[in-house]
Amino acid sequence: MERISAWTPLVAPLGQFRYGTVAGGVAPTPLKAEWLNMIQNELASFILAYLPKLDAEDNTQLLKAIQAFGERFPQKATTLAGYGILDAYTKTEADWLLSKKANNAITLAGYGIGDAYTKAVVDALLAAKQALIDNLASTKQDKNTALMAATGWCLDSATGFLEQWGSGECGPDSTTQPINFPRPFAEVYNCFGNKVTPNADDSDGNAAGARAVSATQYQLFNDTQGFRATIHWRAIGKAPGF
Repeated sequence: MERISAWTPLVAPLGQFRYGTVAGGVAPTPLKAEWLNMIQNELASFILAYLPKLDAEDNTQLLKAIQAFGERFPQKATTLAGYGILDAYTKTEADWLLSKKANNAITLAGYGIGDAYTKAVVDALLAAKQALIDNLASTKQDKNTALMAATGWCLDSATGFLEQWGSGECGPDSTTQPINFPRPFAEVYNCFGNKVTPNADDSDGNAAGARAVSATQYQLFNDTQGFRATIHWRAIGKAPGF
């Protein structure tokens, strides 16, 4: 599997899709047929590994393939979506227990061995195992994701709170062109910045910073005359889709 950057250079850092802006002369990441076909083939290959065929009318085939994987490879399926299956019998264990009980359940001279599992007990054991698998496969895990770098971001996937940061250079008494955030916001709550080290001859203090010009771009500014500035910036807001 490859990121979209394998087919086009028009991407954000780490090969992420980016928004474009006509005013800023930044082209958006094109949606390439090669990338879509790769995603389609990845999903179809996994489904066909555990199901007999693809079905255009069934939108639960990926879930069914994951469930089939858990039954076929119980030891590998002990951790799924962050949960460990520690208190359920595997299919191999259940089959072994059933075979042992079946061998012991012999009636001799009218007497039955009383330590065999009843059908109700076995059905309950198997139903509990299937319920665990179904629950793990269908539970969505909300986790934080982040790019921990000098210019990076952190997203709380449960709430959509997005924080981003970085640094850049700005010439004396000037403003940079709009710069793309590492990830687009749906809404920017705050964007600010400061010079790394104020200059001793800086007559107007630490008059440099950052501001959001849209949900996808920011600018750095430096009001100091005669001195360039390295500015650390930070922005917080809401991610798209929340």
